[in-house]
Amino acid sequence: MDKKALLRKLIIDDTLTQHRIPVHEELVIALYEDAEISQYIDFIINKIKTKTAEKITPQDKVQPILLLLPPARDLATKETSLSEESPLKPGQIPTHSAPMPTEKLIIQRPTAKITLSNAKVGTAFNSTLNIELNTLEIAEIEAIDFPEALGITFDPESRCLVGMPTKSGNFSLIVHWSVNAIRYYNEVLLIINPDPRSLWQINEPPADSLYPKAHIDSKLILEEEIRIAGASRRGRSHEHAGTFRDDDFYIHHDNQSQWNILIVADGAGSARYSREGSRIAINTVSHYLKSQLSVDNEAFKPHLEAIHQWNDNNAINQVGSFFAQLFRNAAQLAINNLKNEAIHINEPVKSFSTTLLATVSLRINDELFAASFWMGDGAIAAYGPAGKVRVLGIPDSGEYAGQTRFLDDSALNDAEFNRRIIIGKWKDISHLILMTDGVSDPVFETDNGLQDPNKWTALIDEISPCLASPENADKALAEWLNFFSAGNHDDRTLVVAW
Repeated sequence: MDKKALLRKLIIDDTLTQHRIPVHEELVIALYEDAEISQYIDFIINKIKTKTAEKITPQDKVQPILLLLPPARDLATKETSLSEESPLKPGQIPTHSAPMPTEKLIIQRPTAKITLSNAKVGTAFNSTLNIELNTLEIAEIEAIDFPEALGITFDPESRCLVGMPTKSGNFSLIVHWSVNAIRYYNEVLLIINPDPRSLWQINEPPADSLYPKAHIDSKLILEEEIRIAGASRRGRSHEHAGTFRDDDFYIHHDNQSQWNILIVADGAGSARYSREGSRIAINTVSHYLKSQLSVDNEAFKPHLEAIHQWNDNNAINQVGSFFAQLFRNAAQLAINNLKNEAIHINEPVKSFSTTLLATVSLRINDELFAASFWMGDGAIAAYGPAGKVRVLGIPDSGEYAGQTRFLDDSALNDAEFNRRIIIGKWKDISHLILMTDGVSDPVFETDNGLQDPNKWTALIDEISPCLASPENADKALAEWLNFFSAGNHDDRTLVVAW
């Protein structure tokens, strides 16, 4: 072994001994061979050489004396000592390590970093328990103590916490683990979040509130070849706040003219009496549409003929103009009635703000004619055949989430008003659907999603069980509307003709 290597061993051994650093034999050998440590020690040796060379005078060079440091232990063999009968001479290098005091190594507790995922009540939980030691050794998990029945157990084979959490809160788990046959334990925090649905309260509005409205409403029209169901229910946000449902809807079938009328309205959540605004708009528009589409309206008969024939572009354009004026008049009447009610109770008309989506339809053999009016968010669509959808309008989405247009004079006088009316006649339409944004937001998520036939197909598949028993379809839809969707807690209204 050269002098530098010997000196490295001496310094490293002396450091470990003086500072009582417990290390394994393999680690000591690794320290001897560490290139970075060697560089530092070589740097020290060179410094010493330089400094001593500067201080040595000619007379100092007569007989140098070797300063011997305590020798390093040879870890590969048993400790040996130099024979007392053979003292070292100046310049002589020892061939064996001198004995060092035998000290019991102090075993320090490894630092363990234990991680696991958060759980949620009512949701299947499967989380790997990871233990990372600062010594880079592999820890074995012996057992885990749970403070109480949480619905979670430990699977030793997979090293996972598994189960169905039954309660929420912060719980301390005791994790027993071992390394090198020595056992340890750590306390670990397990966070179980509550089921969001359990946080919602159901509160009643004040008994003396103006304009009371039922929390759930449903209606059904079931006649020969005519099936229309509508349902509306108060959203969780209104349940929690103890306020009324703002949505409203209307369905109607005229046995004489065979026209169907389907309307949904969503009162603005920020408007104090929007629940009454949606009801006024529904009642006003439905009454006007019924009168104009009745068999007694002579002015409508030419357009009815064009709808049946549907082969003359000029006549079809006239039909479009008729319905544009029809919906404009209906909207104007609704706005006037909203103003009148606002004056009656001395409130701003904005307190009655509401959206309005209306569709009139007529079955002609295997075809469906429909004319729609769309003011605000929500959705109207004619679906069919399977996998094909025609969205009958454009939602009014604002710059911010939840922002939309409401029925008022500015919207009515907009030069683009007629773009809110769409007419068409199609074959193989299986469903005509209207909904407020309480349904469209969680189902379609974005305006682009409204154009995705796959999302419409998924919706049809989901509500089909509700429609399978037509005599109970409205009640079934009302129950379906209670589905949970994180972040979507608005009133929900759905009307379906199928």
